[in-house]
Amino acid sequence: MVSTGHYILSAALLAALTLSLAFSAYRLRQKLIPAWQGPPARLVEAVLAVALLIWLSELLGIFSLLYAGTLVASALLLTLGVWLWTKNASRGGRGGWGGSPPPAGSGRQGLNPEGAKSLHPEEREGQGEPPQPPQGPPGQALTSRLDSHALMSLIAIAVVAVTFAHWGLTAKDALSRGIFNFDSLWYHLPFAADIAQTHSVTAFHHTETVYTLWFFPQNSELLHATGILLAGRDTLSLFLNFGWLAMAFLAAWCIGRPYGRGPLTVVAVAVLLECHTLVVREPGAAKNDLMAAALLLAAIAILVNAWAMQRPQTSISLGWPLAAAGLAAGLAVGTKSTAVAMAVALAVAVVVLAPAGRRRAAAGWWLLPALAGGGYWYLRNLIAAGNPLPQIEGMGPISLPHPERLQSARPDFSIVHYATDTGVWRDYFAPGLHQGLGLLWPLVVGAAIAGALLAVLQNRNRLLRWLGGVTLFGLFAYLFTPFSAAGAEGAPVGFAINIRYAIPALLAGLALLPPALALARAPAPPPPSRGLGQWGLFGAFLLVWLVTDRPDAVLRDPDRLFAWLVVLLAVLVPLGLVLARRRGASTALVAGGFAALALATMAIGYPVQRDYLRARYLNDDPATAIPGMHLDSAYRWARDVRDARIGLAGTSAGFLEYGFYGTDLSNRVRYLGLAGPHGAFNPIPTCRGFRAALDAADLDYLVTSPFLNFIHTGEPIPSPEAGWLRGEPAVRPILRSGPVTVWRVRGRLSSNACGPANAPLQLVPQQPR
Repeated sequence: MVSTGHYILSAALLAALTLSLAFSAYRLRQKLIPAWQGPPARLVEAVLAVALLIWLSELLGIFSLLYAGTLVASALLLTLGVWLWTKNASRGGRGGWGGSPPPAGSGRQGLNPEGAKSLHPEEREGQGEPPQPPQGPPGQALTSRLDSHALMSLIAIAVVAVTFAHWGLTAKDALSRGIFNFDSLWYHLPFAADIAQTHSVTAFHHTETVYTLWFFPQNSELLHATGILLAGRDTLSLFLNFGWLAMAFLAAWCIGRPYGRGPLTVVAVAVLLECHTLVVREPGAAKNDLMAAALLLAAIAILVNAWAMQRPQTSISLGWPLAAAGLAAGLAVGTKSTAVAMAVALAVAVVVLAPAGRRRAAAGWWLLPALAGGGYWYLRNLIAAGNPLPQIEGMGPISLPHPERLQSARPDFSIVHYATDTGVWRDYFAPGLHQGLGLLWPLVVGAAIAGALLAVLQNRNRLLRWLGGVTLFGLFAYLFTPFSAAGAEGAPVGFAINIRYAIPALLAGLALLPPALALARAPAPPPPSRGLGQWGLFGAFLLVWLVTDRPDAVLRDPDRLFAWLVVLLAVLVPLGLVLARRRGASTALVAGGFAALALATMAIGYPVQRDYLRARYLNDDPATAIPGMHLDSAYRWARDVRDARIGLAGTSAGFLEYGFYGTDLSNRVRYLGLAGPHGAFNPIPTCRGFRAALDAADLDYLVTSPFLNFIHTGEPIPSPEAGWLRGEPAVRPILRSGPVTVWRVRGRLSSNACGPANAPLQLVPQQPR
């Protein structure tokens, strides 16, 4: 467990790091984009803060200096440098890189505030007929519109609160038994734990020998590693994805904001943010699908707001807003390689929309920050394997450097493979979409596609037209994504799980639908029913959200009190303080409110963490056991093991490696395998080779397990390592659970115990095809 003193020190370090990064991001945004205020400014600052943390961690990790103390000290030094550089910066007003000054009558924030004047900036530029003067008493129409907008905003806030509460239910489940998300146990958290233990980001950590996941970009894992360094445990990892949920909502608001559609875009994306695909995997886990999607949505939102500020709106302005958007896209690519398609499409759109003769400069403003945001991991791959994406083995007839694998994974079919297979669509795709996106999934997917198509077809905003094309390209790329229909031929059982690959494009399409509809109407005086039309769309989104996501669980679930506590601390109180500041409350009062909120969160967090660590991976309830893996007893054993070197053999243990790090994450865990050319890591095919590797690893314990059968998880495939140890006096079994054995390693193994019957290669298990 964690002592009170250690907890207070961890909280202090976390507060120092958070405040220093927030201050640095705020001052940098204020210096570089001074004309931006309100939600778009906060979005840019959030992207900058994430980038600063990743850059500091990468820089320290390259030199094996990534410790909690060095990270916080570096952040404080950075804050001092930023303060010295920006202390004479103008506070708002004109900014050559921030866009034109706010147009007269458009509000103090430099962007058209919702409900004020025309809802369409293009109409003020002569691209359409100007709005007709409102009928009735002066100010009546505007007041009514503002009241309507305020009511929509309140409902949107309620939707956000319920979504956070729904996520809180899943987080509470993880708090009650430990992080059990498969991918988190497989590689997200092992990567993070290895970075925290080695204080380095240069080496590859191998979790098993079937896939080549060590080549994945690891921005997300780096953030989890910093949380482990600061807290000494993985408690912060349970809540990290709530930050990406908040960024996704903020980006959605910013996309609709210049067109008076902020509440509409928030409720539109809520339909997807509360879907089963995300709710059961992102909260209380280390998954990174929403992180990549939120960052791509942030890039789109920054572009939309930069375009809305500039005059005239004929080409994209070069400068720091463009760089901020490129940085957000690069951070997404540094999180998941599946974000590459949309990020590249965004880069193409930026270059095409640049002024004539400035396209090369536009590419520089976009690409350099993007490379800074995510390029490190691909450079590491290039150095180690000769290929920034070693998973791509070739392009047409050209073969690229890649690791050769001795073991096969389940088939990596894409959706296109089954494009004309009506049986697969009936038996797998339709049920999978129902499971992942809810009962009204055709409306969800259709609305996202419609948003992209309407954006492309409207002719009043070149940027939105290109963003619609980017979204369509992202959806098209998803159809060709490997593993989007993973599984045996004719049985793509992985389809439902991997719908998450489409989340970025679906989110973008849903967010574009309200502004695209606003711009698609003919340039004519706004009809009196315009408000009813907005309410109709708003109500449709609400209905789909209620029916397809079933948010009523937050009112019935036994853990609902915890879920609403999350809402109070993460949504309602912060939002109340922000609104108080906007209504004239002093800075000191609001700062005191946030300080009180932080202290309250810290006080609540101590007993929450204590109870979590007590229950973590006890697995006393069969209903919470790892189905078909036989690793529950081994997980319970590892809870109380500290500072031990634990080896793993057999991919079932490798795919669920994280539970062996122990409660305090002090155990060094490694999968026994054989390194090869171009970064390959393969199973050891011979008894003698395995015994030699076991001696070289200098282990305290070894866990042997079967080969994980992805096709039929309840039918594991025998793996030979346990047989190779039979009768060996230097190892002693201390725990057995089905085909899983924990061995105590007491010395070097005898060299002559392997007979000729242990033939190579034939004993390397393979996935059934």
